[in-house]
Amino acid sequence: MKKEKNRDSAIIKSQMMDALMKHITDSIYFKGLDSKFIRINKACSEKFKMAGPDEAIGKTDFDIFTEEHARQAYEDEQKIIRTGKPIVNIEEKETWNSDENRWASTTKMPFYNEKNEIIGTFGISRDITDKKKSEEELKESRSKIRAILHSSIDGIYATDKKGKILMHNSKFIELWKIPARLINLESDDKILNFITNQLLEPKQFVNRLRKIYNSKENCVDVIKLKDGKILERSSGPLKQDAKIIGRVWTFRDITEQKRAEEKIWYLSFHDKLTGLYNRAFFEEELKRLNTERQLPLSIIFCDVNGLKSINDNYGYDKGDLLLCKVSEALRSCFRNEDMVVRWGGDEFIIVLPNTNEEDTDDIVGRICQNCQKKSKPRLPVSIAIGTALKKKVSQDIDLIVNEAEKRMLMNKRAMKAKT
Repeated sequence: MKKEKNRDSAIIKSQMMDALMKHITDSIYFKGLDSKFIRINKACSEKFKMAGPDEAIGKTDFDIFTEEHARQAYEDEQKIIRTGKPIVNIEEKETWNSDENRWASTTKMPFYNEKNEIIGTFGISRDITDKKKSEEELKESRSKIRAILHSSIDGIYATDKKGKILMHNSKFIELWKIPARLINLESDDKILNFITNQLLEPKQFVNRLRKIYNSKENCVDVIKLKDGKILERSSGPLKQDAKIIGRVWTFRDITEQKRAEEKIWYLSFHDKLTGLYNRAFFEEELKRLNTERQLPLSIIFCDVNGLKSINDNYGYDKGDLLLCKVSEALRSCFRNEDMVVRWGGDEFIIVLPNTNEEDTDDIVGRICQNCQKKSKPRLPVSIAIGTALKKKVSQDIDLIVNEAEKRMLMNKRAMKAKT
């Protein structure tokens, strides 16, 4: 009875083994002490492109794979036989003589007989080529992304909603001169403190930061540093599957750009010789000043006396020097909100917001005194002046300017008559 049970049990085990060898999709193989195949399953024979599992019996990996792979497999199996220690879940690159290379996840074990003696090895291999390709593609993609990030002219920095640093590029570190010890903390609290210490307006920066941190909108602003640097800060929500998981910040050094813009603006609206505003600026700024809250608005029109004579007798360099002395005399008489303009040639205009007639007369007196102080026998500094006042919004500002010019011409004729 016991023999029958053992026989039945052996039959069942054999049937189970046969079913496993026939239907499992992973490759299963048994090898002897010489690493020759003694049995393989159906999946393995299909992988080897054999007519059936029996075709592999007596063959070795050297008959199927290249020397590179076969040699490594043989050495691994002989080590297992010597030590009895298995090799578990290793990734093997299978190099074939004809087909493209494949990758497999392999476990190899010692094969024991009933006396617990090692008589060979057996193994299970699963094809992971597609997985490896995906990993390589992902690795390559990440490598390209890192290369792009670190090649960017912008400093890039990202955090999650709790302020944990998710990523940053080298330009971000360079722009802010951030020590590695702060980046390695993986929290942006100390980085924020380090950054704000470099700013001209740290409170404004922090308030703005708090306002937009959890915003769903993209934001752009300009920040100024104590060392004179100007950065453009852009930020937007960091999304994953349409869910906001943090925020991305970019910083670009626009110092030179801003300086160039300021230089262009200066050249566009300033007279090259005297440094005063020019006529183009006057025409633009007058629109802003021509409002009720600026009334009374005083206009002073000036004309330099004797410029033609100086140019004819002493040359244009002396004439330019005279114009510069006049501009210095005018500039020293006015407030920041006043507009002093070189109208053209030897003419100047001053616009005085919120200035009444009495104050205008006082200013005219100061202008004349300043001119006298700068005057010298060979370079007399003398100007003719006319003024006009806009008291009502309904008055045409162009007519006020014309009125000031007419009065200047009248004064100029009177000064010539005296000489």
